[in-house]
Amino acid sequence: MSKKQLADFEASQKNYVVNQPNVRLTRKEVWMGEKKFPDLFNKLIFKKSIPLVSFFLAILITFPIGVFLCTETDHLNDATFGKITILDEPELINALKDAQDRGVIMGIHGWEHENYSLLTPFQAKENVGKGKLVFEKAGLIPRVFISPFEIYGIPTNPSVRQAIESAGVATKLPSLKTNGTYIDEYTWSWRTMESFDDPRFQTASAKIREDHPQTIVLHAMDWNPYVNQFLINYLSSTNETNITVRMDDVEVNTPKEVVNGISQMTQYKSVGRVVLAVIPVGTWKGSDPAIGNIKVNKIMVVYFWFFIITSLLPLSFFVIWKFLSGWNVKRNQNSYRPANIQDTEYHGLVSIIVPAYNEEKTIGKCLESILDQDYKGETEVIVINDGSNDLTAETVLKYPVKFIDLKINVGKANALNRAIEDAKGDILIFTDSDSYLSANAVSSLVECLITNNGAQMVAGNVFIHDSQGKKRIMKYFQMIEYLIEQEITRYLQGLSGNILVCPGPLTAVKREVCESVRFSDETIVEDADFTIKALKKSMKIIQEPKAKVYTNAPETFQAWYKQRKRWWYGNLQVWRLHRHWAMRNAWMVLNYLGYIIGICSIILIMFLPYLLLQYDNLLLISLRGLSYSIFPVLLFIIFTASIFTRDKKLLPMLIPYVLVYSTIKVVTISYLYLCYLTGRGLKIQFGPRIIEVR
Repeated sequence: MSKKQLADFEASQKNYVVNQPNVRLTRKEVWMGEKKFPDLFNKLIFKKSIPLVSFFLAILITFPIGVFLCTETDHLNDATFGKITILDEPELINALKDAQDRGVIMGIHGWEHENYSLLTPFQAKENVGKGKLVFEKAGLIPRVFISPFEIYGIPTNPSVRQAIESAGVATKLPSLKTNGTYIDEYTWSWRTMESFDDPRFQTASAKIREDHPQTIVLHAMDWNPYVNQFLINYLSSTNETNITVRMDDVEVNTPKEVVNGISQMTQYKSVGRVVLAVIPVGTWKGSDPAIGNIKVNKIMVVYFWFFIITSLLPLSFFVIWKFLSGWNVKRNQNSYRPANIQDTEYHGLVSIIVPAYNEEKTIGKCLESILDQDYKGETEVIVINDGSNDLTAETVLKYPVKFIDLKINVGKANALNRAIEDAKGDILIFTDSDSYLSANAVSSLVECLITNNGAQMVAGNVFIHDSQGKKRIMKYFQMIEYLIEQEITRYLQGLSGNILVCPGPLTAVKREVCESVRFSDETIVEDADFTIKALKKSMKIIQEPKAKVYTNAPETFQAWYKQRKRWWYGNLQVWRLHRHWAMRNAWMVLNYLGYIIGICSIILIMFLPYLLLQYDNLLLISLRGLSYSIFPVLLFIIFTASIFTRDKKLLPMLIPYVLVYSTIKVVTISYLYLCYLTGRGLKIQFGPRIIEVR
């Protein structure tokens, strides 16, 4: 079929077809049906609003998850890593022993602050026995049992008291007179106090002088300079004697400074005794260190939300967008696909172009897959040998293809342009010599070009060739990466005809595209540069999922890095070359933001060890950080699991993919971006040449 025949054919299609993705309606069906047009209009509006709806839903899902992880995960951490005794906090133990040496009385405050009015005598005795054992191991003498909630008037069953005393611990502290009523804690919740001018400080100071209490009760978590000064002011000025100062809820998270501070109260003549009610076991909350005036815990919260916003939110947005778009396409197909669609098969000449450089091991299988296509029309296969110095030429000559043998390597871009000059087809398909086409790849691409109105280029779906034999882990990682890229990112780009990279392994273009756009060696990623130039000319570029190609992937880290160095640095070259246009393209901006986010991630990771070292218990804080990472990994698997329904063997690899491969990618991308920003550039091997790129 000639160019004119192809143009006439497409024009005839426009006379009766109204196109949506994978949906074709005759104009008569659309315009003659009074109910169909409004319904179709509403669905088109819905289609355009899908990204906005998806983003809104992603926020509704992501941010509650973030809040949940920041709050409820603490409870899980407590259950998993948090149950420790005071024996696990050496600094606290030393402070308690020093206080005991100063005459401070040590009291067992339950086992883990349980309500003893709800326990049986056996349970009470068992708990007190365990607490006593912890005290003795710590070198502390438990002089008295102080029941939690006692100051609120909660009674203790006499039989429970007897059981506790049988464990060898006294249950009475005579000077503490509660009379079954609530004791006014003068310093309750003073942890939020920030000034001596606080009305609570003034009110409590006046009230304690009025009350003349014989027992002053406070809680360890409320201790601060204001509480300390409040006690000093009263104890140093009152005429009362034999006052009991009691601090409840000393536990594994209590800083040693609190114990040291309260033990100083023994120096005042008005004080008869100081009592510490110690909880032997507790849930470790972690210390709250600071760097300057900035709390490390707050910095860690910034770390956490950085991940949520830069990783989990985009992922959920894209997955929801894909799901809603796919559902919308199926709904339109079910509602409007007519029973009798006219035959739209195209049987014209298709030129398949295969550039090759030193591909003697793979080009034979590549050509066999091309010659085994089910396309019913005429094809010409053009192989252009770009100065290979192996047996590539001899291998190609065994097949019925057109062969262009360049004796000198001119680079892939120039080789492709040379082949385009010889191509006769009105549709050109490009593939790589290390890739293998599925049997329906050509027919699927051609059908997609013909039936999608206005499309000038079609990207095929690229997958890693699942070769026989033992696979290295890097290959599994890339299989996952390619699958996610095809099924989510490229799918969504294709919805608006805005695919950023038509891949070298499989791309179809109409002849007129190559008449206005040519491949260039201005960058080291000729396929991406070619695609962007087409987009700048307002060409529509879509995806055809049925057209599949399988390519060989590097199996070692060194080979992988060599490949990705060219790809990812090349993308930065494309950005710089087309910057003004790229800044108006959302997908290009998002792609560039990936480099910036990568740098920020590396900076955060570099400072993380320093932040962790600020904590007293590095092991437990590290375990907690690990537990926080489990949930995002599980969410990633949940979001992407549907993609792997046909390749379930990859599912177990998702965890190392997220934790290991993603980290490798971020480090690599960040390094390349730094080379780009600093102007240092890189030396990249491209074919036989080593190119210095800036």
